[in-house]
Parts: sequence; structure tokens; C-alpha cells
Amino acid sequence: ADLGIKRKGTIYLIINEIKKLEAKHESPVTFIEHSPYCFGKIVDYLRLKSAFCNGLISVDPPRPTVRQSEKQRFRRIVDYYF
Repeated sequence: ADLGIKRKGTIYLIINEIKKLEAKHESPVTFIEHSPYCFGKIVDYLRLKSAFCNGLISVDPPRPTVRQSEKQRFRRIVDYYF
């Protein structure tokens, strides 16, 4: 496969950098392929709930308020993960 690289040693440098990145990120990565809006609402709620359970805030957080256009998607994500 021709990568379009002309200078000698460039491939070595690229491979070396890739290996560094792989070593840095050896732990498994989970990709969330859902709406960033919905995922953000869930993460925000979980952060607040954790703070409440650890005594950092005194009020139990309400469930997230989700805009109408995202409610069906939000429900699917919650049902799938929880």
C-alpha cells in the first residue's frame, strides 16, 4: 500500500508514535455511539447523584429534564444501559 510518504524514516517515526499512543491507552475504551445531548444529561445526573450520596450536596437531584425532540432517544438509551 502506498501511503504517499517519501522521506526515509517517516514510517518509523509514525509507527513509534502509534506505539506510544497504544501504550498510553492500554486500558479498554468504551465508545458511546449515542446522542451527545442525551449522554450529557445522563452523566450530569450521575455526577449530581454521586455528590448527593457522598454528602457533598444536601438535595437529591431531580431526574434530568430532556427537551421534547430528544425524549424518545433518551428513553431508548436509558432502557438500554440501565
